[in-house]
Formats: sequence, C-alpha cells, structure tokens
Amino acid sequence: MEWTIEQQVLFDTLRARQLAGTLTTEEQSCLAELTAQLEAEEARYLAPATARMRLEQAALREQLAALQNENEALSRLMHQQEQLAADARQWLAQFEQRRQQIQQTYMRITGQALAASGTL
Repeated sequence: MEWTIEQQVLFDTLRARQLAGTLTTEEQSCLAELTAQLEAEEARYLAPATARMRLEQAALREQLAALQNENEALSRLMHQQEQLAADARQWLAQFEQRRQQIQQTYMRITGQALAASGTL
C-alpha cells in the first residue's frame, strides 16, 4: 500500500483536531489506524536503508575489532622495542665499565694512558 494524498489530508485534519482536543472516539480510532498505516509504510520504505546500515555497522564492528587487534600487537611490539633499548643501555654501561677497567689496568701496568684506537 502506498500513502495517498487523501490519507495525508485526513491524517493532518485528525491530528489538528486531536491537538485541539475535539477528536471523537470514532476519529481517534481512525487516527490510530492511519498512524499504524503510516508507520508500516515508513518501515517498508526505510527497510532497505536500515538493512544497509546494519551491514555497514557489522562491517565497521569487524574493522574496529581488526584495528584493536592490530593496536594490541603494535603495543606488544613497542614494549619489546623499549625492552631492547633498555637492554642496549645496560650493555653499553657494562661495556663502558669494562673499557675503563682495561684503561686503568693498562695505566697501572705501563704508567701510560691507553691510546684511543680502532681496536678499543
């Protein structure tokens, strides 16, 4: 069924009478029936758009889940990278400590400073 101009005019008239408080019981029933018809017509008209929106929402939910998973994986990777940098700083500190020990031992043995070279 398609909503007609006559139905719209009748609906508007009954709504105006309802707002004015002059609607009879019979007119109230007619308005309720027209309202139900209008709502059914709107539901049929909107059904394809509603279905399309549901599909889009499902696709967006899937995309969101994928992005959240990717975000979690990147977070774990960043943590690994931060741990690697911390390990590198610790190794460098140990390396510097050993280099200083070697220089001090060399100085104690030879009385000279160990010359900087490409080997140390």
